[in-house]
Amino acid sequence: MAVYKRPGIYISEVLLPAPITNSITAQAAGMVAAPFAQGPTTLTLVNSWYEFTKHFGGYNSLFPATFAVSLFFQNGGRELYVKRIMGQTAQAATGVVPRASGAGTVLTLTAKNKGTDGNNYRVQMSNGTAVGNSLNIAIYKEGIPGTSSSIQDDILVEQYENVYTDEPLSNSYAPTVINSVSQLFTCTVSDNTNLPSVNVVPFTGGTNGNAIIDTDYSSSTDGVIASIATIDRPLVVFLPGLYDLLTANAATQIQLDVAAACESSQKNFYVGETQKDRTVAQALTTADSLGGGRSFAAVYYPHVFVSDPLGVATGATRKVGPAGAVAGLFLRTDATVGPFKAPAGLTANLVGVVSTEKTFTTTELDSLNSSKYPVNPIRQIPGAGISVMGARTLLQDGTANKYVNMRRSLIYIRKSLQNLTEFALFENNNEQLWGRITTTLNTFLNEYRNQGGLRGSSPADAYFIKCDSENNTAASIASGEVRIEVGVALQYPAEFVVINLSQKTLN
Repeated sequence: MAVYKRPGIYISEVLLPAPITNSITAQAAGMVAAPFAQGPTTLTLVNSWYEFTKHFGGYNSLFPATFAVSLFFQNGGRELYVKRIMGQTAQAATGVVPRASGAGTVLTLTAKNKGTDGNNYRVQMSNGTAVGNSLNIAIYKEGIPGTSSSIQDDILVEQYENVYTDEPLSNSYAPTVINSVSQLFTCTVSDNTNLPSVNVVPFTGGTNGNAIIDTDYSSSTDGVIASIATIDRPLVVFLPGLYDLLTANAATQIQLDVAAACESSQKNFYVGETQKDRTVAQALTTADSLGGGRSFAAVYYPHVFVSDPLGVATGATRKVGPAGAVAGLFLRTDATVGPFKAPAGLTANLVGVVSTEKTFTTTELDSLNSSKYPVNPIRQIPGAGISVMGARTLLQDGTANKYVNMRRSLIYIRKSLQNLTEFALFENNNEQLWGRITTTLNTFLNEYRNQGGLRGSSPADAYFIKCDSENNTAASIASGEVRIEVGVALQYPAEFVVINLSQKTLN
């Protein structure tokens, strides 16, 4: 202890470990790729079903993936990256405002998002109140698509007052204003003298393009895998309705490619599904085609029935794939317990699901679970509802790769270790740094153990951290490396409950 002999101010410097935070970048989010009725083709993050409908439209029988997205949010999904898939020849709608007289165009408004949904917009022009050739521009969307060119009962989406077509250097120049603030349209001016005499102009020319093909998903520049690569945080990926859009071989190949991309990323997990109306043998064939050592993927079966708000009859239902609901269940389990908990069992009921397309015999369940490439069944459990009753990945090698929760627990730990050690970059590589790293990681892993994420009655049983002079040699230090060894004891799920029952004989 220091001895102070005179009045004064004494300062000592203490190196504290990096703060432990529940960094959002270590938490998983969902990602869906499918055709939707409207919305951007760029990757878009939505945080609720309401946000999804605002951008991409609500339930739509022509776009059944909307039901999978709804199931994702109903089952606990909170954040969803959406990739809208479109045909290669898709076009954006335009609203072309003609000159007051003669041929030609005053200005053109172009929808930023391609597709036929753009044809539901209209632009209304009127004279502005500012000095000069000012205009008021209002853009409406049809309340009832396919109605007349009247704006009665339509929805006002954007409005610009007193903008000019003849003053390019003005802050009120129409393209300057619209192109800087509009989320839906771009504007170009062709004629700045003959202001329009028409009142309402419909948007036309928007198309969804040719039928969806496999390359729309697999494009190296704008496909699913390319989109996944742009997101740093862990993802739970699902691709609803593939088999309804593509040939069976093409759909299976896309699933295989995305599962492989999740494997190579070491941080993303793919939730696969089979075709509808499959037998157990056919479902296992799908899993076989996605196998090949995929511990970052799992397959779920069968399809499920959900209430159909678009149905014409009371109590109408619709058959959909289970991937969206299961992906939501993954994130619900993460939030309520942790990624170390298997997303299966009596508490893993699927919200919004009313029944399954198939029930199983015990022999079929044995086959699904014990196959080289297992399929996780969805079953009606008395007292629990429709529940996921399997938690196996597509790699059954007897290691942590075997179970969904163990693989995803490792994903979470891996990302957390990355986030927590970033502070060490370009710090002096010495004993002080090694001590800070050890303290930081020890705090995190001990807390994860306390939450139930690691096995062991003590921290020493649950994990180890080594960052000292033994693994940080003079040579590695000279190479600019700080080396850390971490070992963890993961939680295995209780997949089989074995009870030995005997009869007690009284004397």
